Amino acid sequence: MPLNLKGVLAAYGVRQSDLCAAVIQTNGRPLSITAMSLLLNWGTWPKGTPEGEIKRQIEAFLRRRGVPQDTLRAIWTMDEHDTYRSAHPVGIHVGQRSPKKPQPDYEPEVEMLTPAARKAFQIFRDPFINDISGPDDLYLSADQRYIREALFQTARHGGMIAVVGESGAGKSVLRRDLIDRLQREEHPVNVIFPRSLDKSTLKASAINEAIIQDLAPGTKTPRSLEAQARLVEKLLLGSTRAGNVHVLLIEEAHDLSLSTLKHLKRYYELEDGYRKLLGIILIGQPELKAKLDERQNWEAREVIQRIQVAELVGLAGAQGLRDYVRHKLSRVNVATDIIADEAYEAMAAYLARRGGLYPLRVNNLITRALNRAAELGVPSLTAELIRAM
Repeated sequence: MPLNLKGVLAAYGVRQSDLCAAVIQTNGRPLSITAMSLLLNWGTWPKGTPEGEIKRQIEAFLRRRGVPQDTLRAIWTMDEHDTYRSAHPVGIHVGQRSPKKPQPDYEPEVEMLTPAARKAFQIFRDPFINDISGPDDLYLSADQRYIREALFQTARHGGMIAVVGESGAGKSVLRRDLIDRLQREEHPVNVIFPRSLDKSTLKASAINEAIIQDLAPGTKTPRSLEAQARLVEKLLLGSTRAGNVHVLLIEEAHDLSLSTLKHLKRYYELEDGYRKLLGIILIGQPELKAKLDERQNWEAREVIQRIQVAELVGLAGAQGLRDYVRHKLSRVNVATDIIADEAYEAMAAYLARRGGLYPLRVNNLITRALNRAAELGVPSLTAELIRAM
């Protein structure tokens, strides 16, 4: 709920900007519009200046504007008739700072921009939802550019690579980009996807069937693994000699059993002279990196030693975050000044405490912050607003 102070300002025609100018903080600067909005709407007190000093300056200013003492006594209580705040209690008492929120150990649900936020910031196309319609929309950090090229070379020339990253780190974006690039540049690469939804149950026979059906649709898959292997090699050899290239792509590869992982070596060893018949790309969460540690899984060392592991580590601090967000905003013609420069440091610190600066988490945070800013009526995202999230 907001403070009664908010209603008093409206009743006496006092602009928030005038009140901000009258409140001087300990650092010598006037109180910002964002800090005043957080105080009025949520009872969140600015940091760095004692609450008693802020109250004293506000009350003195309002006396000069003709607000009677009886009215001033009530401005620091909550307005219980505010409909929105009553429906969305935040548990903040007058004279207290916002309590620290417990940190969830899960990724919060994706939040959508509200109509109010879209209107306030002139956003006609969401920069974070269904935001990639072509290669120019793709933001690539230095690490991502390296991994993107490594995936492309594996698809074109063989080898084995595992791309590892947290949920929301951009693994699926790179996979989509690889397929789009192969098609756009017209490379004769057959990308083979085993369709098993539960990769923990993915066996060599299912991989064999995926290869057989992709290269020779409708062909009956033999029952025995020996016959399947012979057919797989025959089909791959014939297709390769016809000028095609093949890559096996397995998502959710962190769920693969060690038995299936060891079988991948057999596919890797398929060749026609010096030419490999099948490249292999594994995509998975950090558990895949642990599974590919030969110290933990010594029995699978023969295949593990042949797999290149590429890890998506998130954006590089506040500068990487700024580059990413400004790229996203510019692609949908949204002004980059809706986010103040100092807000990026605050966002980087906020996300670092919550698991890392991964694109999905950045998208969620900025969307929530834009929605909150629209509620508060502030013109841009500031460090103060981010720290109050």
